[in-house]
Amino acid sequence: MWPPDADPDPEPAGGPQPSPTAAGLRALLPARAFLCSRKGRLLLAESGLSFITFVSYLASLETTFFTAPLLEFLLALFFLFADAMQLNDKWQGLCWPMMDFLRCVTAALIYFAISVTTVTKYSDGASKAAGVFGFFATIVFAIDFYLIFNDVAKFLKQGNSTDETQAGTRCSLPKWPEEEGDKAVEEDSDRDSD
Repeated sequence: MWPPDADPDPEPAGGPQPSPTAAGLRALLPARAFLCSRKGRLLLAESGLSFITFVSYLASLETTFFTAPLLEFLLALFFLFADAMQLNDKWQGLCWPMMDFLRCVTAALIYFAISVTTVTKYSDGASKAAGVFGFFATIVFAIDFYLIFNDVAKFLKQGNSTDETQAGTRCSLPKWPEEEGDKAVEEDSDRDSD
């Protein structure tokens, strides 16, 4: 396999055909376009820093804080694959931006609290490293929730739309059935304005 052969075999006319297992595994990986987007890079950074922080807490003498980075790592991976596979379009009943915003806010607060505690209370090297990576994770999560907040604020400044689905938030608006009394009130107000 590596290093490549000096005289590679010529490829068949249809190009290389991936094996069925390779094609199945590629379906699980996020698309390159998503990973290169701003949200994809933030989710990759969040999951990477959470995993490094988790491993650092496991290696430290005091392992009381290892569950928070583990949970944040798993949540970041879930949102990474949910956004990459566009589950937010398939599951319209959930308000994805609000869930992502709350995940980022709570992660930033929790990481900040446990990082301050770890750096000030424990003196071994792994604890200090976990605290430093926790501070980096706090910054990445804070940037993510700031960007989500700005996107939602821009959408809300555009005005209230009467569409079924709000494009900026992907939260479905409920359709309330009109009652006969509401129609009569609207007709009366139309007559008064004439």
